[in-house]
Amino acid sequence: MKLSSIPVVKLPLVDVSTDPLDLLVASLVLRMKQLARTSPKFIELIHERQFRIQIGTDQGVARQIIVDNGQIDTVSGDAEKADFILQFADSEQGVKTLLKGDPSAFMTGMQNGSIKMEGDFSLLVWFNKVAKLIPPKLPKPVKEKIQLARQFLKEKTGR
Repeated sequence: MKLSSIPVVKLPLVDVSTDPLDLLVASLVLRMKQLARTSPKFIELIHERQFRIQIGTDQGVARQIIVDNGQIDTVSGDAEKADFILQFADSEQGVKTLLKGDPSAFMTGMQNGSIKMEGDFSLLVWFNKVAKLIPPKLPKPVKEKIQLARQFLKEKTGR
């Protein structure tokens, strides 16, 4: 199923829509809020910093990540001028590129014009540092179970 086949609706009571990129960025912000309380490395990255990063699409979906002196917040749309804007051609490309986490995917997108960036490029470096802290550390028994599940799926599906 293609991500673009999912209908996009604004969810009541929470400032998020069902757009895959919007959901991903909102989820990233929730994880960042947790890291702001628990990770010394992350706290160091946001200490005494103030900026906005906007991640959006050419279709008009946009979400801002707000860093304000150690606090993390988010807002949908382009509420205020962002210090750095990362614009994808569509939500599907945005989700795939962000989940891949490969800098070469960003470079390829910039070269073919499907990814546009503007503003303070040092915030892209900041975002890349934060991206390394996002995945939670899994306990060894959980990692072993995941490896077993992957092997099982590979045997059954051939992928």
